[in-house]
Amino acid sequence: MKKILWTLVLLLVVVAGCTDESDNDDGETTVEVMMFEGGFGSEWVKDSAESYMEMNEGVTIDVTSSPDIHQQLQTRFLSDDVPDLIVPGPSFDIQGVIREGMIAPLDDYLDENAYESDQAWVDTFEEGQFNLKKDGNTYGIPTVFASGYLWWYDEKLFNDQGWEVPQTQEELYELADQAEEQGKAVFAIPGVHPSYYFYGIYLPLVERFGGEEALLNAYNLEEGAWQSDAILKAAQESQKMVEEGLFMEGTFGINHTEAQTFFFQRDALFAMAGTWLEGEMADVIPEDFKLRALNQPAVANGDGEQLAPISTGWGGAWYIPEDANQKDAAIEFLKYLSSEAEVEKMVESKGLASVVKNTDDAIQSDALASALGVLQESSGSYAPTAINDTYPELAGNIVDLYQSLMLGDITPEEFAEEAEAFAEQTRNNDNVEKVDISW
Repeated sequence: MKKILWTLVLLLVVVAGCTDESDNDDGETTVEVMMFEGGFGSEWVKDSAESYMEMNEGVTIDVTSSPDIHQQLQTRFLSDDVPDLIVPGPSFDIQGVIREGMIAPLDDYLDENAYESDQAWVDTFEEGQFNLKKDGNTYGIPTVFASGYLWWYDEKLFNDQGWEVPQTQEELYELADQAEEQGKAVFAIPGVHPSYYFYGIYLPLVERFGGEEALLNAYNLEEGAWQSDAILKAAQESQKMVEEGLFMEGTFGINHTEAQTFFFQRDALFAMAGTWLEGEMADVIPEDFKLRALNQPAVANGDGEQLAPISTGWGGAWYIPEDANQKDAAIEFLKYLSSEAEVEKMVESKGLASVVKNTDDAIQSDALASALGVLQESSGSYAPTAINDTYPELAGNIVDLYQSLMLGDITPEEFAEEAEAFAEQTRNNDNVEKVDISW
């Protein structure tokens, strides 16, 4: 009899140990959210979590945010103790965990009705920005409009000086002469973070010289693509911009907040940053500063058009781990978070823009509205930083090469040759999964 009782006790212990830890004894559900704390902040998510919990008794939305969330996520994924909903940020290898089957495909959920709507969830998003797919499956759901590499200027300064916003590279050089007369530089860029000007100057130039095809060929590691005419011409034009003195003296040794501060002090005409710039630098922006976005200028004799600015990639989207304890509950919260009514609150109160349809009218910021205008008025697709997410080692090597080019340590020809060599190494490395990139 004692043996039977002990067996029952042990069985109860085992069962209790296997019970979903996100459900407590009272039947309550806890959805664990871990997200990157960047320029967009996390308060908008925490506010939505509070209102969701008020409407859903027995549900707890536990939000953890940090600029170093990737470190915590790495530990959690390695220990098979994943949260329910994540925004991994740019430093987490989201492609790697997708390849390992650790992230759930979301297409079936997206075909369901949106929050309190008869419309399919997928149809509530702007199609042009809904491109985080792999092997035909959708894995990431963006909610915040996140062009990471826009050019920004002060409309008041331009109006006061009688300057026109440059539409071509030639007009940009003419503006440089006018700015110099006023003791101002054209660009203040974060030189110690070359990805800013690689994605903000170089890749747009590749597109303008060679169109989307030139950039797609390079992203997809086609043989010789990193030595194409567009790649070389963009490198030559980049070095010319340095030689013509378009960059603030010392700018290649400063970080992004320093560069942005110089810009808001009107020491330079343009800054390069994402749609989070206004919120990130609110404490230093002068009251009379009229922050506006523009598209990167066109080039003479180019095959491409003024395509949309390069966007941020996979790191800023929402994902559901495959082994999440509360997958369905996380989806329900994400539907609520991305609902039109809730997104409008975010847009109005936090100064963010969204990829959710019908939320533009809620934008209170003229700066943010101008950024959306750049996207809407440009031709072609909204190209992501796909190479950074898909082939991070290759991207890092080429970004470092571009910094060397801008510092004058290598020639444009050497840049293209070495970039192609790095691409060839990746192309021939059987341990690196090849991805068909498109947008």
